[in-house]
Amino acid sequence: MFDKLLIAAKGVAMGAADVVPGVSGGTIALMTGIYPRLINAIASFDIECIKLFFSGRFKEFWKHIDGSFLLPLLLGILTAFALLAHTIKFAIANHPIPTWSFFFGLIIASSILIIQHIKHKKAAHFLWLIPGIAFGYWIGSMTSIPFPDNNSAVFVAGGIAICAMILPGISGSFILLLIGMYETLINAVANRNFAILAIFATGAVIGLLIFSRVIKLVLARFYEASVFFLSGLMLGSLVKVWPWKTETTNILPNLHPQPQTTLAITMMILAFVIVFGIDYLGRKLSVEKQTE
Repeated sequence: MFDKLLIAAKGVAMGAADVVPGVSGGTIALMTGIYPRLINAIASFDIECIKLFFSGRFKEFWKHIDGSFLLPLLLGILTAFALLAHTIKFAIANHPIPTWSFFFGLIIASSILIIQHIKHKKAAHFLWLIPGIAFGYWIGSMTSIPFPDNNSAVFVAGGIAICAMILPGISGSFILLLIGMYETLINAVANRNFAILAIFATGAVIGLLIFSRVIKLVLARFYEASVFFLSGLMLGSLVKVWPWKTETTNILPNLHPQPQTTLAITMMILAFVIVFGIDYLGRKLSVEKQTE
C-alpha cells in the first residue's frame, strides 16, 4: 500500500510540474526515479496488449501494462490538475521570483542527484551533458516557430507536444506556444470544439506510443549516456525558469527593480533540502524494507 501511495505522490508532483510553463512532468519522473518504468509502461500498449484485453485475460493485461504503477500515477497527476493548478498559477502570477527560484533549485538539485545515482559512470558519459544542455537551452530560448493552422497541423502538434511532455526539461505547453497552437487548443476547450480536440488527442496518442518505444530502445542500449543527455536537457531548460526576467528576456538580479535575492536563494536552498531529503528518506525506507 505504501508503494502505491508513493507512486501517487510522484504523480501529484508530475501533474503539478505540467501546470508550470517551462517545467516538464518528464523532469519529475526522471528526478524521482520512475522515468524508465514510465516509458516501459507506455510502450507496453501494443498488439499483445490488445489481444489480452479482447480475449478477456484482464489479469494478464493489467500485468502487461504495469497497471499497478500506471493507475496510482495517473490518479496522482489528475489530483494535481484538480487541486494544485490554481495554487501554482497564483504563485507564479503573484510571487514569481520565489516560485521560479524554487523550481530553479529543484532542477539543479535533481540533475546532480540523477547523475550521482548512475552506477557505472565513465568520463566519456559526462560529454553527453553538453549536447543535452545545448538542446535544452536552444528550445528554452526560442520565441516562435512558423507552423500552419489546419487540421493536419493540429494532429502533428498533438504528437510533438506529447513527445515534449515525456522528455525531461521540455514543456509540452511551451512547445504549443512556440508553434502557435496553444491558443487554438485553449479556444477548442473553451468552445467545446470536440473535433479539434479529438484530432489533437489522436496525434498525441500515436506520438506517445511511437516515441515511448524509441526512448525505451535508447535507454536499453545506451542507459548511462541517455541519462546524462536527459540530465543535460534539464540543466539547459534552466533558461526558461530563471527567476529574474522581464516579459521577454532574462536579466541579472541587480537589474530587477525588486530582486528579492535573499528570498530567492532561500527558496533554492529549500528545493535542495527537499530533493536530497526525499532521496535520503527513500533510501532509508528501502533499506529497512529489505531487512524486514
